[in-house]
Amino acid sequence: MSSERRERGEIAARRVLAGLLLLTFAVSARGAVAAPQSLKDRLAGVWALTSFDSFDPTGKKVPSVEGGDLKGRLVLTCDGQLSVQMIAEIPQLASKNRLKTTQAEDHAVAHAVLSFFGTYTLDDAKRLIKFRIERSTFPNQVTGKEASRAVTLRGDALRFDNPTRVAGGNVVIAWKRITALASPGCGK
Repeated sequence: MSSERRERGEIAARRVLAGLLLLTFAVSARGAVAAPQSLKDRLAGVWALTSFDSFDPTGKKVPSVEGGDLKGRLVLTCDGQLSVQMIAEIPQLASKNRLKTTQAEDHAVAHAVLSFFGTYTLDDAKRLIKFRIERSTFPNQVTGKEASRAVTLRGDALRFDNPTRVAGGNVVIAWKRITALASPGCGK
């Protein structure tokens, strides 16, 4: 066999080997599984209210707020900060001054708004979010203790189930993701 022929055979063999190595790398890279995100990574973001249902101890549905066209936002940050606003439609104030209102206007505002902020922690294993509410338009929520809610997260749909409503009964609140805030290491 001539040296030229032997050289061509070695080049061809190297090309085949290089192709096999590339194919092996491509298949293994394609099959690689990304590390699963923590619950905190998946929850961090801004959420829009889709439903807010309250039930008394007998299971009867009761109003959560008064007024139509209820809208809300939930903000959960990577470092455990929490902000919730749920506000129904409120009529304009006659005085145009929020500090000079009638008794009826005070009633309308107080019954149409639920807003609170504080911090939260998560129990991934039990699928619980634990709120520590610092301030609320419903002061009975500010207890200095953690308030647990069961968490259900499916894609961009989030649901909190609160079995210990302050007035008795339970509350189910559903949210839809607007913006994700998760960044690498958010859950650490």
